[in-house]
Amino acid sequence: MRRLAFSVLLLGLSVSQVLATDFEFIPFVGHRFGGGFERLDTDETLDLESSNSWGVILGRSATDKTRYELLYSQQETNLAETTDPNDAFDLRVHYLHFGGTVDITRDRFTPFFSGGLGLTHLSPVGYGLDEETRFSLSLGGGLKWYPTDSLGLRFEVRGYGTVSDGSGSLFCNGADCDLRLKGDLAPQFETNLGLIFRF
Repeated sequence: MRRLAFSVLLLGLSVSQVLATDFEFIPFVGHRFGGGFERLDTDETLDLESSNSWGVILGRSATDKTRYELLYSQQETNLAETTDPNDAFDLRVHYLHFGGTVDITRDRFTPFFSGGLGLTHLSPVGYGLDEETRFSLSLGGGLKWYPTDSLGLRFEVRGYGTVSDGSGSLFCNGADCDLRLKGDLAPQFETNLGLIFRF
């Protein structure tokens, strides 16, 4: 999934540089919190530790105040304190979303709303557990500042929701499956700061 995400981003970068006259490349760092799982047998809640995240956004103009965007964001985290040490494992959470932004105004300081649809990829580290991919969506908003025509900063708060039917099992090890996502639309929230390169 990680290689696929980078391949998509590199392809998007190459194509957009050729086709777009107002293209943005935005690497960012952030902090993500929220999200968790439930045990199938006891309904015990297992929360994810909040941790740093990073990612890349590729964007190009659609109209004067809207942009198409491709977002990739990754977090390395682990299950928070639990009554059973065997439940503890490290986890990488990836989001790959296609969507865009709507600018409220268009100036050096530009407030905006953002959104996207795509995939969540959950990748346990070790223990031989299966990886999982689910559909997800995101909504957010923030502020962009362009001190020059080709360079800027982007601050954003974004909420992610990973679709779950509330009963599907996750992270199976052979026939042993005992976790599920918490809620029908498992939420996570992220604050991030990015450096905007405009071409």
